[in-house]
Amino acid sequence: MRGLVLLAAGAAACATIGPAKGYPLYAKVGAGPGPDKVAMLYGPIATVDGNVVADKGMTFELLPGCHVVTLQRNVGQGNDNGAWAANLPRITYAFEMKPAHGYSIRAEMEDTSGPVGRVMIVARERAPGGASVRWPIARSTADIDECRRWATAPGH
Repeated sequence: MRGLVLLAAGAAACATIGPAKGYPLYAKVGAGPGPDKVAMLYGPIATVDGNVVADKGMTFELLPGCHVVTLQRNVGQGNDNGAWAANLPRITYAFEMKPAHGYSIRAEMEDTSGPVGRVMIVARERAPGGASVRWPIARSTADIDECRRWATAPGH
């Protein structure tokens, strides 16, 4: 979200890095399929595939496939040196999730000394070997449809 203007700077809850295991967003039986068979999602997530998950933490386990993710509208960070907060428009991602891959969404604030600044939302896919690529925002239902076609294609 280039150019998103930060309207308020104030106290915000500190975001901590989630545990190695996330909240499973599938019917988990026993220990589940294992870390090499699931994808991990991290960030200020509001919904996954239409299900509200905002109250379940910031780290989630998902089975591979297409997953439509929307972000929480209010984001921010704070520490001993200051804090910032932003109210975002509706942001949607259509992730083509692969086993053992991680997907993170972060709000990044530009360095500024003033009360107003810009925040960018950055989503990344990280492969097991560490390679990372930036993931685009779903701009239309066509992006979501393409994700769903990918998930039903042979080999996925």
